[in-house]
Amino acid sequence: MITKERLLAIPNLNLKEKLKGMDDDQMEQYEQMLISFVENFPEEERKIKAALEEQNSSLLADNLSSICETLEKIHADSIAAECRKQIAMMKITQFEKIEAYIAYFLKTTATLSIDIQMAKYLEKGKEDKPPVKKNDSDKTILAVDDAAISLTLLKKNLQGSPYKLFCVNSGEEALRFLRSHQPPDLFILDIEMPKMNGYEFAEKIRETGQKAPIIFLTGNATKKNVMKAIASGASDFIVKPIDKEYLAYKVNKHL
Repeated sequence: MITKERLLAIPNLNLKEKLKGMDDDQMEQYEQMLISFVENFPEEERKIKAALEEQNSSLLADNLSSICETLEKIHADSIAAECRKQIAMMKITQFEKIEAYIAYFLKTTATLSIDIQMAKYLEKGKEDKPPVKKNDSDKTILAVDDAAISLTLLKKNLQGSPYKLFCVNSGEEALRFLRSHQPPDLFILDIEMPKMNGYEFAEKIRETGQKAPIIFLTGNATKKNVMKAIASGASDFIVKPIDKEYLAYKVNKHL
């Protein structure tokens, strides 16, 4: 069973007061609702994207209403409330603005799905910060992504943070970096890379005995991908496209 402590740590769930009165049976029922949301989300996402592609506002509103009902049941109140607001305005909103909101909604909901999965499936202790005694200015991050634009966005969004960011374009280049530098305090890895993907590189990191947290960049919130990432050493996820505020939250959480 997911602990109350882990549930309270999920930012998009409004549970502080609701969990207080839940007994074990109610907690089990609530957890089943969370898992059902996770398992059904990929299909709900597919339907929403299909309706968006067809520019079918009526079908899009129906699909959003369906997922809103689930979000309300699991107490993702702020996401659901904003979704209801957007549905009510859909008939008078320009389609370009609808597209922008759907992109935001799907990213936020995918992030929630991943956070639930991490709370459920990541072994207790794996996500804990290592006992590092360093000043923030001495802490380093190694980012690995074959897309130059993603690394540029990381640099831009981490401007002003005290950490030193090193960026490389492949797993092979990252291994060369590790042979000639001190191990970083945090890894940020893209999953989809040629030759050596993020899972494979993460496994090599762990094989060398390095215990620094690994955050995966992903656009896919399926249980299969999350479980594969956890098996290869994942500590956390950031859903693409990268959001500055959420990136800072995740990085600070592990550093």
